[in-house]
Amino acid sequence: MSKSKNGKKNEKAPSAAPAVEQKQQPQADVQKQAEPQGDAALSVAEELKLEQYENAIRQGLGGFMLAGKALKAIQDETLYRAKSDTFENYCRKQWGLSDKYAYRLIEAYTVATHLQSELKNSPIGETRLPINESQVRPLGALEPKQQIKAWQQVLKNCEGKPITADEVQAVVDKMRGNTPKPPTTPGTALKNANTKLVKIGKLVTEALEEDESDLTVPRLKEILEKIQALIGAKK
Repeated sequence: MSKSKNGKKNEKAPSAAPAVEQKQQPQADVQKQAEPQGDAALSVAEELKLEQYENAIRQGLGGFMLAGKALKAIQDETLYRAKSDTFENYCRKQWGLSDKYAYRLIEAYTVATHLQSELKNSPIGETRLPINESQVRPLGALEPKQQIKAWQQVLKNCEGKPITADEVQAVVDKMRGNTPKPPTTPGTALKNANTKLVKIGKLVTEALEEDESDLTVPRLKEILEKIQALIGAKK
């Protein structure tokens, strides 16, 4: 402590505590922490692929080939991980598709692609290919070579006539040695029709009980596909 010229003591003011520097966290880092990390992240190339595949699904839900091809690619390349933990949850949340129907679309695409490749130079006169998933579904129970033989037999049986899922199923059953269904009588036909009506009514009731947000266009198309399969109608 020193004295001033006028004799008074000069008191040294206490020094202020050093200010703690508050660094503001960059906004990009805050956003980065909020985003899913690890396996959920996609590269730029993967994001572009996912966008292309999803556009194909939007265009192809009315036809099984485009949708099946895109779903298979998303599953094989695990691109669904950006939006969901499993492929099944991705199909349900993103498209309103049950995992069972999504896998049927993938299998139908695989089988139809095999048929297209093998039958493009077929010696038989007619080379019609499946036009909906229900026509292809029975072929999934056969080995690839048997699928070709079965479809060729279907073409012969349905020459000049529409191809139905029941016709394909009958050929597959015969090849597998399954017992054919007994002839339909008027009584059993009425019983079968009533059973189908009950199932259709259940589908409609379930749809009405769902939240409006869940009734997306893909979900409605899935319900329509199920109803068409019950009544044997073509897409």
